[in-house]
Amino acid sequence: MRPSPRFTQSALVGWARDLGPDRLSSAALEAALSPTMARLKLPQGILESLTGVSYRRLYPADLPTHYGGLQAAKKLLAANPDLTDKIELHFSTSVGRDFLEPSVASTVAAALGLGPQVKSLDLGSACLGFVDGLEMAARLIEAGALEYALVTAGENSRPLLENTLARLASPETTIQTFFRNFASLTLGSGGAAMVVGPAALHPQAPKIKGVVSLADTNSNDLCQGDFGGMETEATKLLIAGVKLAAATFNLGQKTYGWTDQTFDAVICHQVSRVNTDKLAQTLNIPDGRLFKTYPEYGNMGPVAAPFSFDLAFESGFLKSGQTVALMGIGSGLACSMMELELP
Repeated sequence: MRPSPRFTQSALVGWARDLGPDRLSSAALEAALSPTMARLKLPQGILESLTGVSYRRLYPADLPTHYGGLQAAKKLLAANPDLTDKIELHFSTSVGRDFLEPSVASTVAAALGLGPQVKSLDLGSACLGFVDGLEMAARLIEAGALEYALVTAGENSRPLLENTLARLASPETTIQTFFRNFASLTLGSGGAAMVVGPAALHPQAPKIKGVVSLADTNSNDLCQGDFGGMETEATKLLIAGVKLAAATFNLGQKTYGWTDQTFDAVICHQVSRVNTDKLAQTLNIPDGRLFKTYPEYGNMGPVAAPFSFDLAFESGFLKSGQTVALMGIGSGLACSMMELELP
């Protein structure tokens, strides 16, 4: 998609998050896999030492995958009741789907009581979906096609995690199989919701200043999965993802004049310590500018970036007057980087 000139009309006017109630440690996962790990001569502690993920959160198995996004949206609209009747578009950006039809977005919209005037659509781009949803909403606002849009995402990784544990517990599991499924053990659960609206009516809201995006679809086979499991070629995925991120930032330099000093804070989708550190190194992001959530929450898919933004805002990591990058890389591969200005 062609990069846009500076955005002037769009802002993040509300946001909220939700979190799976069950806190599961990497040590507990390894205990469940101890017979396999002993047979493969893998040391205890390898999951946390290689990924930096100490814990992840899970919802009960009987809850739908979109539950967290729905709960986050309920919190957002309860805190901003005047927005409910103003929403004209809703994107559900969840990776997980409990059924092929109807759309997840229609289920969430019904539960929220959104009116018949609201167009509800699923917008999927793996872990990048939420950032893409914000971009599409902002572009429509900039074009004068609407005023308010709701973006949601919810992930319940418990079914995938339990299926992965069952597969890896098999006596036929090889070291290759173990590490192709390794990334599945980092997944966490949660939800996020944001409303994009007119900046002129919300002068205290973070303004969306621009977005750049690039894709590397030749790498679409490096991470593939469903509820049955997710297999990843981790090293190739890391190399291709970081290369794409560098190219995307370079596009931002050409389009908006970004430099290494443009962003006071960086909020991104996070997979693990290795991926996050390599991204920071490649884009020359000082450690103090990147807000990290993977140690406590793991990889939350499309929920990660908006969830981290909310947590960073609440904790005081984000401050008035800052220029913030909200970015992500999704399987496919796709990368988007959004510039925000905090009033």
